[in-house]
Amino acid sequence: MRKKISLLLAGVCLLSVSLLLPGCLKDRVTGSSKLYTPVYSLKSTVLANINGDPATPISQTGQIYIKGSYIFLNEVDKGIHIIDNSNPSNPVQTAFLTIPGNLNIAVRNNILYADMYGDLLSIDISNIHQVKFLGSLQGFFSGRNYAPGNEVITSWTVKDTSFAVIPNGLMLVPQAGYVNYITDPGAPNALADYATASSTAQSSTGIAGSEAVMTLIGDYLYAIPEEHSLGVVRVTDSTNPALITTFFAGYDLETIFPIQNNLLLGSKEGVFVYSISNATQPTQVGEFKHGTACDPVIANASYAYVTLRSGTDCGGSANELDVLNSQNIVDATLVQSYPMTAPTGLCLDGSLLFVCDATVVKVFDASNPGSLKLLSSVPVNNPNDVIAANHVLLVVAAGGLYQFDYTDPSHVTAISYLSVNNSKP
Repeated sequence: MRKKISLLLAGVCLLSVSLLLPGCLKDRVTGSSKLYTPVYSLKSTVLANINGDPATPISQTGQIYIKGSYIFLNEVDKGIHIIDNSNPSNPVQTAFLTIPGNLNIAVRNNILYADMYGDLLSIDISNIHQVKFLGSLQGFFSGRNYAPGNEVITSWTVKDTSFAVIPNGLMLVPQAGYVNYITDPGAPNALADYATASSTAQSSTGIAGSEAVMTLIGDYLYAIPEEHSLGVVRVTDSTNPALITTFFAGYDLETIFPIQNNLLLGSKEGVFVYSISNATQPTQVGEFKHGTACDPVIANASYAYVTLRSGTDCGGSANELDVLNSQNIVDATLVQSYPMTAPTGLCLDGSLLFVCDATVVKVFDASNPGSLKLLSSVPVNNPNDVIAANHVLLVVAAGGLYQFDYTDPSHVTAISYLSVNNSKP
């Protein structure tokens, strides 16, 4: 999920390299990559322009969040599509919030909380066509503080760049005097496509997917500001989100899910359980370890469900669904493991379990979690996350946003489709 970004200081002295590695340069191989150079704008200008622009085409899907009749769909690093889903058979793209560096979404009452790279923003969405920026907590998402305090990256210039690779693997870039971000050849975006989103519904909040990194509970927002930390923000005053604490909470954290007055933090190594009985001071009360893998987690009062996926920068080799007995959430034990192909997001609706897996969304009867029964497999190319509510299944995938009717879970039927760049389902 996260693409590694190498920060290279160009202007490497070829003479010094040749002195250190005599005879190597004649064996170097020339290659090419794309050089991404950030373009900055003043934060004040960017914030003034978050005002509910007309709907724009979807280019790259990210996190999904629903509240009431609206769907909030992240456009990776660009902003949030607001979709009127009053009629699921005819969803209407209503507005777009231009928020550079946005990946995460949460809504409380009429206040939307979203990241803008390192900053946490609060935005009044009472009128989605004329939204109003209220306040921010600057630098909260410390893992994404890429710009000076008064600026934000709003675009990138892209240039094909040749480089030389010598036997020890050093990349020589023929640019001088600049610091540039260089990604793997062919990467579509210079910044990380961070894992996103999952929370349960509160009376005043909405529902997120299973890959959320922040969730709202009462007067507090809990989030993973960087991959090893948990942060707590008081949102009583939406014009002034106030940092309460941020602390080390475990290695390689990826997702957050609230259940039974606890937070489940999914990591590459397992699931950490934190009690929020004291809302301002989460305390670790349990941990479930598994093999190294990408790891979203969801739960109900009795069981937790974890998908493990290999073949990414998470490492590991497992592709499976683990079911944990969570009646005693602080001492969860493995009930059963189920083989999968490449599972990602998942969700529950009563006794129904939905799991994204490579080219399908699998629908299980989870009445007996120790013996799941596959009811149907819904074809969707590269599904990433799901939300199920009121017999409508929302699936966010590489190709766009799908909706299905699962009134009969053995015969799930298509309702509608919003495409990415006019792609076909």
